[in-house]
Amino acid sequence: MTSTKQQILALAEQLIRTKGYHAFSYKDISTPLGIKNAAIHYHFPSKADLGAAVIEHNRTEFQKASQHWGALSPRQQVEHFIDIYTRSQNRGWVCVMGALGPAYPSLPPTMQDQLRLMGQELLDWAEAVLSKGKTTGTLDFEGTPQQQAHILVNALLSSLITSRVLQRDYTSSVAEGLLQQL
Repeated sequence: MTSTKQQILALAEQLIRTKGYHAFSYKDISTPLGIKNAAIHYHFPSKADLGAAVIEHNRTEFQKASQHWGALSPRQQVEHFIDIYTRSQNRGWVCVMGALGPAYPSLPPTMQDQLRLMGQELLDWAEAVLSKGKTTGTLDFEGTPQQQAHILVNALLSSLITSRVLQRDYTSSVAEGLLQQL
């Protein structure tokens, strides 16, 4: 059974990824969950605490997933990474970075810190996997692993935003193109 705290966190993530951080209130969470705002405040005293918890949860989930992928080939790891964005596309969501990045200057410092950590962790992971793939010869791409990591992460992030704006799936095409480059 899912705890109230987990339900709050899950709904907050959905709202951030579909509406944006500044576009929802605790009422948008309490009403569908059938709880009082006080229950949300009990777990997350401020909206900044809730937002930071959503980012931290995403960071933790990515860390768990990437550790699980560790025994896979670099190409398979990249495929699993791309699948995260494909699943977001299928849900009509943008990634947390894409949802919160444009609002970064107006986010509370705790959220800014968590978002910065998340972005760096994604890039560091991608660079390490791409570097291993290039070194072992299982991946072949132009440029440095760092450049390719930037392309990979940013192309996927922007594909979700483009898909939302143009109301068509561009993520699948971007994913296919990225894999062809490797």
